[in-house]
Amino acid sequence: MDLNERQKKVLFCVVNEYIKNKKPVSSEQIIENTNISHSSATVRNDLRKLEYLDYVKHIHTSSGRIPTDKGYRFYVNSIFEISQEMKTSKDVEIFPSYPQGNFDQVISRVSTLLVRTLPVIAIITKPVSDKTKIKSVRIHRTFEDYITIVLSTELGMVKTQTIPKHLSEEGAREIERFLNSAIVGRTIDELRKTIFDSDFDQNRWHGTNVENTIEIIKSLIEDSGEEKYTIRGIENLIDDDAVDQKVLRRLLRVLETPDKFYGFLKDFGEIEDIRVFVGSEHPQAEMESFVSFIAPYKVINEQIGYVISIGTKVIDYQKAIKLTWYVGNRLTELLTFLSRISEK
Repeated sequence: MDLNERQKKVLFCVVNEYIKNKKPVSSEQIIENTNISHSSATVRNDLRKLEYLDYVKHIHTSSGRIPTDKGYRFYVNSIFEISQEMKTSKDVEIFPSYPQGNFDQVISRVSTLLVRTLPVIAIITKPVSDKTKIKSVRIHRTFEDYITIVLSTELGMVKTQTIPKHLSEEGAREIERFLNSAIVGRTIDELRKTIFDSDFDQNRWHGTNVENTIEIIKSLIEDSGEEKYTIRGIENLIDDDAVDQKVLRRLLRVLETPDKFYGFLKDFGEIEDIRVFVGSEHPQAEMESFVSFIAPYKVINEQIGYVISIGTKVIDYQKAIKLTWYVGNRLTELLTFLSRISEK
């Protein structure tokens, strides 16, 4: 059953007023806050129809209405229709200028700014460094019998590994020169698949710098346990009295456990552009109280990460959609910029 234009305005107003005031919305409030020129009786009839169609519901018989997940979905779709300018808007600038540091620092800074602007938990997944091309390798003698290998990738990401190894300064520089000539331009994944095979005779190089080089490469292709995503803003939902803290704790256990988190993320399916999941629309269990805004980011046309904002359903949807999309888009611009610079 379709809604007429007046009923759409009434529904939009119910959701908008409920988000602003967190109180059930009456027909009188709707007339006061819209340009609808019909009587209170007409608006009440519209509310009854909206309730019948499951867009709104009563909490108490004598109270006004509050939106259902279906009502929130209408509201989100309406925002997408009337707010396409959000993708070109310049009125919000929470993103740092192109940095000269590493990409982990960019993600940390941006996610912090995001949760200071919105009452959400912000999660930004990081590009997997194993799949990005190596730009340089540096070896530092950390202590007398330890060295630290610093590997930089084309996207400005840095991977470090400290291993027990005694090397002279001259030996470290010799191995460093060899590594920069042999593995720059390749990925960790490529090294893992091709550099060692069953016929490789390591005993032949025992006691030489070749053996030391082999051990260093092995340390680089091992999983270093680096963090694969950043979470900020947990306190935003902990401090919200409307959030069921037991439900929130279960969600946090999922988000803070990598295996569980990636299963959680996979349940959303393929996401090509900004998506919004309201309450029961989530594919995951126990997300009925939340809304998730998800935007991908890419290098040129390859999707390599996500920006996720999770908040309560009583949120400024237009701002949350705009900022989540904006961060994803700027990360795409930054990584594409870094990738092209690395090719020169």
